[in-house]
Amino acid sequence: MSTSLALPDVDPVQFLKIAGMGAQLRTHADLWRWLQGEVQQWLPHQIMVVGWGDFRNGELQYDIISSLPGLRTHLCPPARIAPLVGYFRDCWVAAQSQPCQLDISGCGQLLGEAGQGWAPSPGVPGMHTALVHGVGDVRLGGERVFAALTSGVAPQGGAGALKLLVPFIDSALRRMPPAPMRQPGAERCQVEQLVVRLGQLSERERQIMVWVAMGKTNPEIGCILHISEFTVKNHMKSIFSKLDVSNRAQAVAKLTRMATYA
Repeated sequence: MSTSLALPDVDPVQFLKIAGMGAQLRTHADLWRWLQGEVQQWLPHQIMVVGWGDFRNGELQYDIISSLPGLRTHLCPPARIAPLVGYFRDCWVAAQSQPCQLDISGCGQLLGEAGQGWAPSPGVPGMHTALVHGVGDVRLGGERVFAALTSGVAPQGGAGALKLLVPFIDSALRRMPPAPMRQPGAERCQVEQLVVRLGQLSERERQIMVWVAMGKTNPEIGCILHISEFTVKNHMKSIFSKLDVSNRAQAVAKLTRMATYA
C-alpha cells in the first residue's frame, strides 16, 4: 500500500469544466457518463466501487459504476462485495484517512478469483490496482469509501485526483436513490428477461445464453441442461453466428448493451 497526495497535471480550466459537470449529476446514467468522459484523463479506471454504512457492525450498502459486462450493483452478491469494501476501508484508515494506492493483484481469495485479481465475469480483465479514498458521514454516522479499480498501473497523481473528485461523486450519489442491490435469485431473473429480447435465438440457445451470462462454463451448462458439452459447443457456434460475435465475452457484452439502452 502506498499513499500519495500528488495532484495530476491538469489544466485548471479543464478541472472547472469537469467540476461544473460533476455538480449537475442527477442520475446513475449521468454519473456513469461523467466518469467515462473527461474524468478518465485524470482518473483512468474500469470500475468505481462505493460503499457506506457502519463498517464496525457490517451494515453496509454499496454501489458499483462500471460499463463492464455483468458488473451492476444488482448483479453482484453482497457476500462478495462487502469484504472488498471493508478491505478498502481498512486500508484507507491505515493510511490515516488519506488517499492510497493498493496492489490488489494478490487479493484473489478476498475478491473471488484466486491469484487473478477480481475477474467477476468471462472476458473481464483482472483488476490489479485500486485507488481508495473515503469521507466521514457526520449526519448518518459511519463512513463512505470510494475505490477506482483498474487493470493497469494507476497514473502518477491518481490518488490526488480521486480526492478532488470524491466530493462530486459523493454529492451525486446522495442526490439520487440508491441503486437496487442484488436480491436472492435476482441475477438469473434479470438475465432471463434480457435474453428473451434476443429473438433470433432458439429457445435452447436462449437457455444457454442465460447461463453464459452468469459465468458458467460449457461443461457446467451441459450438466445444468442435461446435454453434452459437445452439444453446448455446437449451440455456442450458432449463437456467435446469429449475434455476429466471435466469443463469449462479446456475446455477453452485446447482451449488456441491450440492457444499457433498453
